[in-house]
Amino acid sequence: MKPSKYTVLLIPDNEAEGKSFSFNRSWFYIFIIIIISFISITFLAGYFLIPKSIEYQKMRESYNKLAMERVKVMELFQDLQRLQQMDELLRKNFGSEVDLSSFQNGLDTLSDSSMVSKHNNQYSTNQIINIPTKAPIDGYITQRMITRPHVWKSNHYGIDISAKEGDPVVASASGLVIFSGWSTDLGNMIIIYHGNDYFTFYGHNQVNLVDKRDIVNRGDVISLAGNTGISSGPHLHFEVWEGSNPLDPLNFFPEYNEKNLSVE
Repeated sequence: MKPSKYTVLLIPDNEAEGKSFSFNRSWFYIFIIIIISFISITFLAGYFLIPKSIEYQKMRESYNKLAMERVKVMELFQDLQRLQQMDELLRKNFGSEVDLSSFQNGLDTLSDSSMVSKHNNQYSTNQIINIPTKAPIDGYITQRMITRPHVWKSNHYGIDISAKEGDPVVASASGLVIFSGWSTDLGNMIIIYHGNDYFTFYGHNQVNLVDKRDIVNRGDVISLAGNTGISSGPHLHFEVWEGSNPLDPLNFFPEYNEKNLSVE
């Protein structure tokens, strides 16, 4: 005859009074079935889910790779847009057949002692004067140049320099003003061509003090700092380009490194 109950006796080593537990045979079978079912379910889940988990991980890695490639494509697209904007500005201000080399010969011969006349369109600067070496404004760097942005950031081709509204902005080198007007993101903006493929951008101005085709000398006041365009506060956005390549202004003006408050 099979027993109807099972008893488990627990006897401690210190000769204290032991304890016993009794339970029905049916509960014992139910417990055994639950344990076997749990082990079986765990094994089956592992058998089917582990490959799925590995496949999911591979898909996630592929997605991340595609996302990074998409970001790179977007960066290239933004760079192309910026270059197209520069080309449109040049063509809009100087006609469809733009040839800045025609200005180059005159720019290469300009010196401090040989000033130009705006009336006869003879441009002058020497090859040292037309390299950006004059800090456009005195202030602290609040944002430095970013050319390899993360997913949540966009390209920032220049530096932001804190300023008070109305502070004078000077030309960093002698050259020819090729644009002086309004842009959506940089507000009142000035672009100067310095020869040797050098360009400088001055954005967010309160007011521009020079016009296109004007000749400026290194240190001339060209605008007043402001807060126009897409801007969170008064500052000067300053860029240096060599042809189609943006250059880090901090390489030209190491004195700004001592006043760099940017988090990048």
